[in-house]
Amino acid sequence: MKPSMLRPGDKIGIIAPSWCGPATVPHRVENGVRALEGLGYQVVLAPNAKGRYRGYLSGTPEERAADLHTMFADPSVKAIIAAIGGNHSSQILPYLDWDLIRANPKILMGFSDVTTLNIAIHVQTGMVTFHGPSLMVDFAEFPRPFDYMLDSFRRTLCQAGPPGICEPSPAWTDEYLTWTEKLDLTRPRVLTPNKGWTWLKEGQATGRLMGGCLESLQHLRGTPYWPDFDRAIFFWETSEERPSPSWVDGVLADYENMGVLQRLSGMIVGRPKDYPLEWHEEVRQVILERTRKYTFPIITDMDFGHTAPQFILPLGVQAEIDTAAGRFAIVEAAVTE
Repeated sequence: MKPSMLRPGDKIGIIAPSWCGPATVPHRVENGVRALEGLGYQVVLAPNAKGRYRGYLSGTPEERAADLHTMFADPSVKAIIAAIGGNHSSQILPYLDWDLIRANPKILMGFSDVTTLNIAIHVQTGMVTFHGPSLMVDFAEFPRPFDYMLDSFRRTLCQAGPPGICEPSPAWTDEYLTWTEKLDLTRPRVLTPNKGWTWLKEGQATGRLMGGCLESLQHLRGTPYWPDFDRAIFFWETSEERPSPSWVDGVLADYENMGVLQRLSGMIVGRPKDYPLEWHEEVRQVILERTRKYTFPIITDMDFGHTAPQFILPLGVQAEIDTAAGRFAIVEAAVTE
């Protein structure tokens, strides 16, 4: 089930399903809203998006679920974008009205902790959801959002054809200029020239995109919301909390024991944020060790997740990997007319 594409003048709703980021750093919300309005969209914040509960949440689970329901039920809202992630989106899953969401398909996008919503909604309703930019992180970039991200936004959400070939970004950054001190408003972040993606394991593959932030995926294990990885291209990335290579090793071993790795068509991995140089290579070696029994192709150090800029990955949509041609492409439309 695919949502309708975004058109000029459409209304975008903003939710805060976990951390009270909008209440903590309001200028990032203002900058993100200004950027979306500059692209020609109307923007509306959910009633509890600027709330604060227990010092780290935007509201109770019921309030946060109600915000999501409000946005899905409002026919004037054509897309829902998360303000930011956190660590508690899973709290709202028991309160969600799957019939309401299923009856009102529309674009839902975010990353990090929003992984739990993206996957749970996809599993329960069949709706394509989107691992991609959030309001406070990507659209609030100073002095303006990255062109690379905006290009992916337009190709994935604003036209009813396949997004097509994804190329490495010209440059990237994981620099953090402290938001609470407004250092992010003093200068653009320092960019590092992109050496390209790492074509870690050769091969060709076609499969449905499925995945998200590896730490957030852990919230779904053993629940009714765990996705089907049969013939999937599994995409994953890690957060600013910098889970160590040994932690990643343990999780991938768990996935093998769960039967996940055996079922995959391919794997793509986002560039890790704030990793020491030696950890980059160590994680690559961990991935090779954990997948040595399998023949599916693997690409690492890709431009999605917690480094910027990032491209959008629609869950449930067909993609292709061809390492010999150095090609990764999303070959199915993610939205309809």
